[in-house]
Amino acid sequence: MNNLWSSFTLVFAICCIMLISGCVSNACTSDLNCRTWQTCDTSNSKCVLKSGMCGYDSDCNDSLMHCEQKTHRCVFEPNRCHLNSDCEGWQVCDSINAICMPKAGFCDSDDYCNQLTESCDLRTHTCKPKAGLCYDHFDCEPHQSCNLQTKKCVPLAGKCDITLDCPAYMDCNTTSHTCVVREGFCANDLDCEKSQFCDPELKRCRTASGYCDTDSDCRSWELCNSKTHVCEAKNTACGSSANCESWQVCDISANRCVSRPGYCSSDAECGPWQECDVKEHKCETKAGFCQTSADCKMNQRCDNNPASETAYRCVNILCRSNSDCPGSTCDPTTQRCRGG
Repeated sequence: MNNLWSSFTLVFAICCIMLISGCVSNACTSDLNCRTWQTCDTSNSKCVLKSGMCGYDSDCNDSLMHCEQKTHRCVFEPNRCHLNSDCEGWQVCDSINAICMPKAGFCDSDDYCNQLTESCDLRTHTCKPKAGLCYDHFDCEPHQSCNLQTKKCVPLAGKCDITLDCPAYMDCNTTSHTCVVREGFCANDLDCEKSQFCDPELKRCRTASGYCDTDSDCRSWELCNSKTHVCEAKNTACGSSANCESWQVCDISANRCVSRPGYCSSDAECGPWQECDVKEHKCETKAGFCQTSADCKMNQRCDNNPASETAYRCVNILCRSNSDCPGSTCDPTTQRCRGG
């Protein structure tokens, strides 16, 4: 039994070697018995090569060719040829050396180009200007144009490659190739706050006329509102009556709000017989005082003598002696104060 198994193994191994080496019989009865690149020669019952196909390099019968195992067709070794048609469209065949060479105006390496200014573009197999150099605008990047005198690519207006391509107050954004304003600088008024303008020489935002940044930008009686950047009158000062309360007017000479005639801010602005109503800001007669006799009872009059002890108070009209008539004398006949 062991001898039988050993014999079977030996036969199987020999068949595998023969299959790999291509020595297996090509016998066939139809194309189904052959490989895809073969056909059945029914007259001899053997698989043979299809026209134009190959199985091995030796089937090509040409030292310049090999059998491509994926397509089973004979192809030239890289850049080898017999005719121009064996080469790429940008090549011609050097029939003496059987080598494909670049046509005039084409290249396959920098050796065919002006090595100082050009390199071979292997996409088109033509010599192109090196990076940064150009013959026309289309040799440059989208953000560049060609200086046809210097043959160099230069940034378009407003574009840049490095910060030196920008004005001194800008930096180059190398991603977008645009010049951007440096922090703290401005290109125009739109880069500034509403209360500012862009100084065309300094390229910095400055306080615009009618606005302020600090109290020093305002007049002596004003302060700078840090939210609106507008100068506003101090609480006790004014520039016009618009800065004052409705019961006040602005004393322009002193830049201070003062009470309108008939109004008051304190008792000091009222008569001796009055006091200031702090809500209405009007002078009102004090309790127990009078301005005219109309403020007194029927049998009284108002003592309008400022020097009198009863000044601006109601006093009795009937009298018995001069002491009953402050600032006057008593008429003993009518018992009335004279001048009452």
